[in-house]
Amino acid sequence: MMNESYKQSWRFWPILVLSFIFGFSSPLIMIATPIYFFQQGVEIKFIGLLTTAITITYTFSPIILNKISDRVGRRKSVIISMVGASISQLLFYITLDPIVFFIERLFEGLILGFFFPNLMASISDNPTIDHQKYLARFNLSWSLAVIFGMLFGAILSSFSSNLEFIFYISPIFLILNTIIAMLFFQDPNIPNSEVLNINSTLNSNASDINQEEMEMRKYKIPVIIPLLLILAISMGSGNGSLLYPVRSEILGFPPSTTYLVNVIGTFASSVSMYLASLLSIKILKQISIITLFFYSFLFIFFIFNKDFFVFLTLFMFSGFFYGILYGTASKLFMTLNLVKKTSKYSSISESSIGASFFITQIFLGFIADIDIALGYAALSLTILITFFVTLFFIRNMRETKITL
Repeated sequence: MMNESYKQSWRFWPILVLSFIFGFSSPLIMIATPIYFFQQGVEIKFIGLLTTAITITYTFSPIILNKISDRVGRRKSVIISMVGASISQLLFYITLDPIVFFIERLFEGLILGFFFPNLMASISDNPTIDHQKYLARFNLSWSLAVIFGMLFGAILSSFSSNLEFIFYISPIFLILNTIIAMLFFQDPNIPNSEVLNINSTLNSNASDINQEEMEMRKYKIPVIIPLLLILAISMGSGNGSLLYPVRSEILGFPPSTTYLVNVIGTFASSVSMYLASLLSIKILKQISIITLFFYSFLFIFFIFNKDFFVFLTLFMFSGFFYGILYGTASKLFMTLNLVKKTSKYSSISESSIGASFFITQIFLGFIADIDIALGYAALSLTILITFFVTLFFIRNMRETKITL
């Protein structure tokens, strides 16, 4: 009875709304940044730095701010993040100077260390709910938000090739999120007696290992394998966030088309990511290495192609390959958590994504500043090298005997 009354009093929908609004606004800035600053004559190598600035500080901010969040609570942490990010983005109304923009994004990445970790923790802190179901809803909210955000950007940018107005719209979404967090977001507040009942239930079920867990526990997984897959998809993401927006401007395509191809890629990756979650590790081991091989050659076609509809097809394939590789990496990290009985591999996953994205954007920015075709060649070559290194280590990923 107490469990049911708590479920009714705790509101989950603010978490979905906060995630959706932020996910909706993020791609607006992400795609507008390389296009706008390229139009302003900023060097491509510096555009790469501007694009990835937010990940520089976000790579370590969730870890640094974790103890502060535990002390002040989830609700206050989320409010602090949205207030800080809103004030930071209001600088867009004053100036879009590249140096100021770079500093703003650094601060935004730092303060957002309070945001997503606490949204996720608000779900995991609550032992009265079905975590898998609620996390699935949370992830779906984010995926749909990114797709609709890109569609919104495509519609807006179809009216003007000058994307300066995109930077004026983004702070409005963050201010809206701030209001929602202040009015509706809740801290989990479970009575002690409820916690005791839940803990006893969890302990009684702790020895029940389902068939999927048995399958996952059978494998010895070198942690370098999912890290290599993360590196490969981080390189691939540099196409949609940096190389293609610049390539599109060179070819004279409207900015709206850049948003559109990213919508196709994101949708394809969402589908393949879901499919990857349904496959066993044994099958993913084979599929991921084949996918990585074809992924490495895919970006060569971006050098020679000039037809927009071919670009759409290429983004569909690159998005699909991205989803397979990301889904495999996520499942391997989750398996490592299960086998090692820890949660540290989740933190390693988040940090590796941020660090890899930062490094690859800087790398591609400097190469593409020499020649955009050379940037694509470097991207393909790096992923191909990653393929051979992964092929070497994946031989050590094998089944082991389980002792229960």
